[in-house]
Amino acid sequence: MIDATFLTQSPLFKNLDETERAQILFIGQRRACQVGEVLFREGDAGDGLYIVVKGSVRISKQSATGEEALAVLEPPAFFGEMALIDFSARAADAISNEATELFFIPLQDLRALIEVQHRIALKILYALCEVLAQRLRETNERYMSIFTIAQWGGSNPDGPLPVP
Repeated sequence: MIDATFLTQSPLFKNLDETERAQILFIGQRRACQVGEVLFREGDAGDGLYIVVKGSVRISKQSATGEEALAVLEPPAFFGEMALIDFSARAADAISNEATELFFIPLQDLRALIEVQHRIALKILYALCEVLAQRLRETNERYMSIFTIAQWGGSNPDGPLPVP
C-alpha cells in the first residue's frame, strides 16, 4: 500500500478523510522521473493531474528567446489541473528538474470518481477554487508591479522592456 501522507499535505486533497484519500490512491499511480524528463509539452492532451511527492518540476513555455520558466514546483504542489476544468490541452511544458517522484491521477478516473462521490467532488472543487483564487491574487500583484515599473520608466528608446 502506498503511504498517503503526501495527500494530506497536498492543497487539493488535504481536506479528504482517510477513506476518501484511499479512493484517490486507488485510481492514481506513482511515477519516477529522471532529471530533464519531459512529462508533457504545451499542446499535448490534458490526460490527468500530477502531485509532486519528491523532487521538483519546472513549468515553462517557449518564447522567441528560448525557454521561459513560469514556476518550479516542489512538494506538495500539484499541476495539470486545468484539464479537469475545461478539458483543455496543456498550456505549458512540464519537465523534471531532478530525480522526481510524482503521483499521477488519470483524468478519466478522477472524473468517474467525482461523478459518483459528490462529497469528494465538493471538497476537491472547494480546494481548487482556493488555490486558483490565490494564484489570481499573485498574478494581479505581478501585473501591478509590471504596470508600476512601466509607468516609472516611461518609454524605452531601445524597445520594450523584458518582463521576468
